[in-house]
Amino acid sequence: MAARNLTPKLSRREVLGLGAVGAAGIAIGLAGCSAEETAAPTVATQTGVEVGKASAVPVSGGLNFTVDDVPVVVTQVTEGEFKAFSAVCTHQGCLVGCRDKEIVCDCHASFFDPTNGKVLSGPAPTPLPEIPIEVRDGVIYTA
Repeated sequence: MAARNLTPKLSRREVLGLGAVGAAGIAIGLAGCSAEETAAPTVATQTGVEVGKASAVPVSGGLNFTVDDVPVVVTQVTEGEFKAFSAVCTHQGCLVGCRDKEIVCDCHASFFDPTNGKVLSGPAPTPLPEIPIEVRDGVIYTA
C-alpha cells in the first residue's frame, strides 16, 4: 500500500495570513514580558497626609496604602520602626506588596528589602523609592 500525504495544501494567501497571525501573537506575547524597565517613580506626596493606623501594619511585615493617589507599602521593621516605599515596582510598574517579611512583585518575581527598599533579587534594576513618614498618636503620616 502506498503512503499518502495527509498534509493539507494551503494557498499562498492562507500561508501568508497564518504567518501574519502568528507574528502578531508572538509580538503581543513578548510585549507583556519585554526587557524594558520602568524608571523609578517620583513619589510626591504632601507632608502631613494621613497614611493609616500604625497598629494595622504587622511587625516584620507590611501593608499597602494609597496616599494622594500614590500606591505606598509601609513596613514595620521592628516594633515601632516604620518605613514606607513606593509600591510601584521599578522593573515594569506592577504593584508590590509585603509577604513573608519581604516586599514582593508578583509580576516578575522581584524581591525588595523591607528595611531600605533595595533589590534583593529579580529583574528590578533599582530600589523602591523611600517615602518619609512619621508616627504620631498611633497614626502614620507623610513627613
